[in-house]
Amino acid sequence: MQRSEKKIPRYTITTICFTCLTLLVAASPNWFQQIDEAIYHIKWQLNTSLLTIINLLAKTATIGPMSLFFLLLMIYLFQKKEKVLAFWAVSNLLIVGFLGSVFKHIIGRTRPDLGALVDRSSASFPSGHSLLAMCLVCTVFITLTYLKVEKAKGIKIFLVAYLVLIVLGRILLRVHYPSDVIAGMLLSYSWVNFSFSVVNQRYLQTFAEEDITQRSRRHHRKRKSLLLVFSLTLLFLGTLSISAYGVSMYHNLKKTANTMYKPRKSSTKSPDLAKGEPVSFLIMGIANDSKRKTDYRSNALMVVTVNNQLKETTITSIPRDYYVEIAGTDGEYNKINAAHVFGGADMQIKTVENILHIPINHYFSVDMDAMKDLGDAVGGVTVNNAFAFDAEGIHYPKGKQHLGGWEALQYARMRYEDPEGDYGRQRRQREVLIQLTDKLLSFNSLLKYQEILDVIGENGETDLSFDQMMSMLKQYTPALKNIKTDQLKGYDFTGDGETGIEGISYQLVEESERQRVENAIKEQMDIDTNQDEQNQ
Repeated sequence: MQRSEKKIPRYTITTICFTCLTLLVAASPNWFQQIDEAIYHIKWQLNTSLLTIINLLAKTATIGPMSLFFLLLMIYLFQKKEKVLAFWAVSNLLIVGFLGSVFKHIIGRTRPDLGALVDRSSASFPSGHSLLAMCLVCTVFITLTYLKVEKAKGIKIFLVAYLVLIVLGRILLRVHYPSDVIAGMLLSYSWVNFSFSVVNQRYLQTFAEEDITQRSRRHHRKRKSLLLVFSLTLLFLGTLSISAYGVSMYHNLKKTANTMYKPRKSSTKSPDLAKGEPVSFLIMGIANDSKRKTDYRSNALMVVTVNNQLKETTITSIPRDYYVEIAGTDGEYNKINAAHVFGGADMQIKTVENILHIPINHYFSVDMDAMKDLGDAVGGVTVNNAFAFDAEGIHYPKGKQHLGGWEALQYARMRYEDPEGDYGRQRRQREVLIQLTDKLLSFNSLLKYQEILDVIGENGETDLSFDQMMSMLKQYTPALKNIKTDQLKGYDFTGDGETGIEGISYQLVEESERQRVENAIKEQMDIDTNQDEQNQ
């Protein structure tokens, strides 16, 4: 007796190919990116007339015209008394359109930056035009074959030519990578053929073979079977989507971390982040505003300690006008925020370490103006304003209020109307920082991670490597959700030419206050407060 061999359905193979291609695009290894861009290194010239034709043809592969095509197909099938086939055809357009949108959002691939000939703003992967065109071609092909339409060869040739022109057009217009259009075709082919195999086996063949008496009894069971198959399909696609999203997030986070990474030489021993040891950071908000002429001073200066054992994070603000000896300047005194102007992050960190006698393990600096974009990226922040004031034409009433990025930036900057002066501003800066941290650690930020990474990558700098960042996310999240604040406080004085530049305002801090903050930070870092500075 000859054993019957069951062939693997083509849609299974195309689904596997689509899965592999999706993961490659999400991971984006260099070799794959080079292959994907290779076609754009070939020089070709397209005249205006050809570009116009390609553009007009592309408009037919959008959701509007495609809806019309499928509506006409549905009417045709209703006339043929093929209701099941009619609903199947229309469902293909809706489902592949939905799947394409999901993958565009998950992967978030940017368009080729290689001289696109038309403007496109949506994500690149997969190609929506190729997706819809392939959906139309596959649906019509299957319909013609099922109905055994005579003289269908001409229609099929026309549809294949249409698909080829759409696919080539997306590449010639430089709005998609080859992998984008291939993925669009694979996804459509997989879904249309899979869904037809289910409908054909469960409805069309059964409906033709069974008599009227059997149909009503089996109909309920078939609906359950179809629902099960559809649920398993959604589960598979959901798992694929989550996997691709995770790979894409990991890759983009690593890319952003590498962009921000600026290693520094330090004698301070770094704690083992993988073990969750207490760690300290210096957070610097760098002002680079030509209007205010701030010369890259660190106008927001905070020591952040994270103690994983206590599940606690403490943010301690340092007055930007604190009159101190700047490290590495042979005894020169200036405002503490000027250290960043003279020697960047290294000098700023060393100055803070010398003044407070504490180790700074890592740093993070960000352009203050980026607070606007970051605030918008996380959907704004909610603050509790202590008193009503106006800043930059914006009125801030007393009490809780939700602020967009620009409003949050001005809220954190205002100083002159605050009874506490710069200390009030520092309190609002800490408040906004805490709110941003809460938003960044929330689930909603996962859906906007690319926008957030773009802002941080363009405006931030740190000596944390990618692996260290991963350890922070893994080990320190509970501590980052429990944030306390502190403030190093001093008093105003005006320079007289001997102590400070004449006429310039500074801050001096009493030794008792400085010692209080030093001891508090050492306690948060599990450092013996009686330990000599040389043995820290």
